Amino acid sequence: MLTLPILMYHSVAADVDERYRTWSVTPERFSEHMQALAKNGYAVLGVSTALERLDAGTPLPDKTAILTFDDGLKDFLENAFPVLDRHGFEATLYVVAGLIAGHSKWLTPLGEGGRAMLQADEIRHLHTKGIEIGAHSLSHPEMDILDSAACERELRDSRSILEEITGGKVKAFAYPHGYASAATRRLTRDAGFSSAVRVRHALSHTSENRFGLSRLIVTQDYDQAGLISLLEGKGIPTAPPQDRIAGTCWRLVRRIRNRLTPPLASDGPYQPAGGPI
Repeated sequence: MLTLPILMYHSVAADVDERYRTWSVTPERFSEHMQALAKNGYAVLGVSTALERLDAGTPLPDKTAILTFDDGLKDFLENAFPVLDRHGFEATLYVVAGLIAGHSKWLTPLGEGGRAMLQADEIRHLHTKGIEIGAHSLSHPEMDILDSAACERELRDSRSILEEITGGKVKAFAYPHGYASAATRRLTRDAGFSSAVRVRHALSHTSENRFGLSRLIVTQDYDQAGLISLLEGKGIPTAPPQDRIAGTCWRLVRRIRNRLTPPLASDGPYQPAGGPI
């Protein structure tokens, strides 16, 4: 069984609200992380590249790191991409397609509702430079508590918008907030995606459900040694269960909360339905 360390980043920026600190790293820290990967001989790939190599029977290098970035914030282009480009690293960028050229309204509870999103031409440029563009829904809702029609729309339309922008096939999806149920995973597969990632601070492995791949949460607290230790899986679980009783109960609580709480206003055509990541 081959483990697959999939690193998860969000914002790469110096000035963020303290409530959002868990989901951000400074440009200096990010540069240190990439230097650590380079000097330790890691092959750095995007999600679909790694999975397609495995499917083709091509072994991955012993030291492989898979890089992912959620949301499609403009600071990816400003602060992360130049570093990736300098090292020749691949990555997968999951974009909230309904908020392109808008702002991260779903982050309002964390003080970051005004953070700028990438524009269409910027996304196209990143695609031409080898960054895999994946979908992260239309409006960043908690997809596991949506009805089937709404969930299908978030999946189908986000993929369609991004494929129109890039001119390529969008294969990868990231669940907003990391929330997904068995039904959500099935709908994601049926929408034409090849993989989907969740948020479960854990290593993935080659036999894990392709529509519920685990990721490692990278924070500002990791120095270079800490990042390498994380990639080596020291003290980190591997591919925890997709569905747990606690998760099912929490889904019920969120479903009730969602019915009682009006959604936040959105820059895009749809309304986001939740809180942080």
